[in-house]
Amino acid sequence: MAARRAYLAFIRAGSESLHRRLIAEDPARNWDCCVSWYVPPLSEQLAEYYSEGGDNKLEGFLEFQRHCPQLSDYRFVMLLDDDVYLEPGALSRFFELCERHGTWLAQPAQRWRTNNTLKVLVRNPVCVLRRVSFVEVMAPCFSAAALEELLPTFSWTKSTWGVDWAWGCLAQDRHALYVVDAIPLAHTRRGDPDGGAFYRKLRAMGVDAAEELRRVRERFPAYVGPRTLPRGHVYRRGIPPFIAGVLWRVFEHLKWMVRLRKQALRQWQRIRQGRGG
Repeated sequence: MAARRAYLAFIRAGSESLHRRLIAEDPARNWDCCVSWYVPPLSEQLAEYYSEGGDNKLEGFLEFQRHCPQLSDYRFVMLLDDDVYLEPGALSRFFELCERHGTWLAQPAQRWRTNNTLKVLVRNPVCVLRRVSFVEVMAPCFSAAALEELLPTFSWTKSTWGVDWAWGCLAQDRHALYVVDAIPLAHTRRGDPDGGAFYRKLRAMGVDAAEELRRVRERFPAYVGPRTLPRGHVYRRGIPPFIAGVLWRVFEHLKWMVRLRKQALRQWQRIRQGRGG
């Protein structure tokens, strides 16, 4: 089957996957969808492709890629976790912005009040696109050129931890990476490395995610790590450049509130668990 649209969203999906909602709320979507099941396949015919196999999202994509010769027809390919939600039509607008600005590797920004891991990925309202040194494995969007270059890294770790670290290092000083602040996402579930099903599976396989991350980081000692870079941003229309150049830094500094909120939520969770015990 030939590619129907210019872009592809690959979603690693369980029984509660949000892909159904993303498809239903974007009736004029400019993206095809591949659902890669990590549970026994469910009976539905919403997406253009269905796939299964692999122990994680990146392995699942490699399995799909082996059986999808038309993958090269797509100009951008996005790999989404199934608990990522974007507002109606936002995924189509995200692809349009990537096309318009010729991004190599990008991702939507994370909302301020969502489950996030790194403050550099949190939305900066001054920017349309913000140049960064790191794009997370949760929702990366690859240009065709980026996918071809980075595909060999997809099998570097079993947990996927560290693969996005490698992307940042391999792109450093060669390709621009962007967070698309104009299109924020919600991460609807909190990661649970201690008790989550995926991490229990890894432990049963003898895989230590933190150790995998450590080994990847050791391969790239010169990498600067996740950060917003000082130049290369695309600012929102109507904000004078000299003001925008100050404001984006102000909002980056204000992101300490994101970490404070995260710490407070963790403390509250511990208190609730203590009461439950």
